[in-house]
Amino acid sequence: MNFSKAKDTYRKNAIVQRLMAKKLITEVTKKYGSNFDYILEIGAGTGLLTDEIVSNLRYNRLYLNDLTENFTGISPYRYYQGDISGILRCNLKEKFNLIISNAVFQWIEDKQELFSRLKDRLQNKGLIAFSSFGHKNFCQIKDIAGLGLNYESFAPFLKKTGLKILYFEEELETLYFKDMQNLLEHIKLTGVGTSKTLWTKKKYEMFKEEYLKNFSDKNGVELTYHPVYYICSTEQE
Repeated sequence: MNFSKAKDTYRKNAIVQRLMAKKLITEVTKKYGSNFDYILEIGAGTGLLTDEIVSNLRYNRLYLNDLTENFTGISPYRYYQGDISGILRCNLKEKFNLIISNAVFQWIEDKQELFSRLKDRLQNKGLIAFSSFGHKNFCQIKDIAGLGLNYESFAPFLKKTGLKILYFEEELETLYFKDMQNLLEHIKLTGVGTSKTLWTKKKYEMFKEEYLKNFSDKNGVELTYHPVYYICSTEQE
């Protein structure tokens, strides 16, 4: 993932991720209110979700985590820099009423361990709320080049961990770009590149030609996002 290189342009260009952050907070407050004493946000990044938390939730302490330094502009009570899996294993002792994350968990390799450790950090009746992406995310790129993350369903990991899915929703959001250059620039500026594969110039040009032939029309060149939303809690409420 190239997020650290794209931090200065991410907020401007992360159109879908911003919508996801707003929807995630909307669903949490609509169903479970806005009072959460202790909140942990995983993968705070430049603060798209953090802004929504600060504007819409009431809390006593807000804890933030990200791989990079704190770019949110928020001064939380505690900032955990580093890989969340390692932090959960070694450093994190607090328990939370709400653990929340936007467009991050697709990058976690051991999802079973993640949810198991997050469950241990929940207070009684605490919630885990997160958004991520489904298997149709960037489906055009996968169709043409066979590249992309393996977007697994989170449901089996949650159920095996003993977390109850209280809410689930998925959407398809298709963006249209003026040309291939704009589309590829969008991917670069949001730091969500799909592969580290080194392409030859010939292969790259063939990819662009095939993409335009299959996925462009009068609206422009299309790129599909597949947001998914979960709100979970322990089985014993």
